[in-house]
Amino acid sequence: SVTKTEPAPSGDTGGTQAVAEYVYEGLVRVQDGAPVGVLAESFTVSEDGLDYIFHLRPGVTFHDGSALTADVVIANFNRWFDPKDANRGTGDFSAWAENFGGFKGEVDEAGKAKSIYDGIEKVDNLTVLIHLNKQDAGFLNKLSNPAFFIVSPSPFSGGYIGTGPYKVASSNETTVTLEPFTGYWDTSAIPSKGMEIPVK
Repeated sequence: SVTKTEPAPSGDTGGTQAVAEYVYEGLVRVQDGAPVGVLAESFTVSEDGLDYIFHLRPGVTFHDGSALTADVVIANFNRWFDPKDANRGTGDFSAWAENFGGFKGEVDEAGKAKSIYDGIEKVDNLTVLIHLNKQDAGFLNKLSNPAFFIVSPSPFSGGYIGTGPYKVASSNETTVTLEPFTGYWDTSAIPSKGMEIPVK
């Protein structure tokens, strides 16, 4: 059976954002005003506030069957940050610039990097370290933005393949039909039925 949702408000991409929040997940989300782990099982922040270590949740798979790994997370961040990244595509990634100040290689009048984000590195297969070049107390909250949800590298050119509790069954210009993702990592949160979301 399928549940029909209310149409999205006109104007902004409310419908597509609703789809994103069912289909994709980020490293963290904000709950009761504080960041909590989602795809990151846990995270730690260095004393100087510049290094963020994310321990990824083991056993998470995308809707295409591929595994969540440090390499996948790095590929997503590189795509957002680096205009020359091979997976960049045609997006303008304005949410990245708005939240983090700029892209790789961009400097201000003083020659300092515009972006507070300095890079990401692999610690092990399920651990990544993100380095900032200046403190940002809101960094974790910013990562909860749907613009920074982690997607499978296979559809960087298009498609909806995330780790969320729903996966896309079909889509057209006006409606996206979602169905439960039976391989969802949180078995207690697997939906019992699908839904249709108007996107226009």
